[in-house]
Amino acid sequence: MSDGAPVINGRTCGTCTLCCKVLGVAELRKPQGQWCPHCALGRGCKIYDARPRGCRTFYCGYLIWQMMSNHDHWFPANSKMVVVSEMEDTCIAIYVDPGRPAAWQEKPYYSDVKHWSVLASLQMHHVLVRIGKRTIVVFPDSEVDLGVVADDERIITFEASTARGLALDAVKLKADDPRIAGSEPWKPILRWPKRP
Repeated sequence: MSDGAPVINGRTCGTCTLCCKVLGVAELRKPQGQWCPHCALGRGCKIYDARPRGCRTFYCGYLIWQMMSNHDHWFPANSKMVVVSEMEDTCIAIYVDPGRPAAWQEKPYYSDVKHWSVLASLQMHHVLVRIGKRTIVVFPDSEVDLGVVADDERIITFEASTARGLALDAVKLKADDPRIAGSEPWKPILRWPKRP
């Protein structure tokens, strides 16, 4: 756990150390989906007083989001998922333990994820499921598996014309793609042409 954020009353990391596995830590060059070498499983950080800034300022959604205050089933050590806010709060990212890649599709989690996607889609925001480097964009009526998303790629959501009308879709594009060059990675492209 880090310093300074408003934690929901009664919530604590306890014996959970899942963020030390599923999240990447740039300062330590620790990739997503692998245990941090400084993690004492079930106990916490072995370098707690000297841990990187990214770790000091990190709080998972389970600890601080009021929308999860009545959702004890999302405790990361049990759910095998760490939920966070990313991209200036325009994205809910669910980091899934690679040892349980389908955890997000199980009850009761899947219905929560779909509900969040409905709320996010109203503002053209993202709900992402991340399993290692693999990313799945979750929309109210569909999921788009983008596979591995490289560090130099951006996820773009958009409205596409389909036989049934407009539908939300997603693609990954290189950051220097002229269609998105100069825009922020969380800004959607609206009215994209129909996918081939």
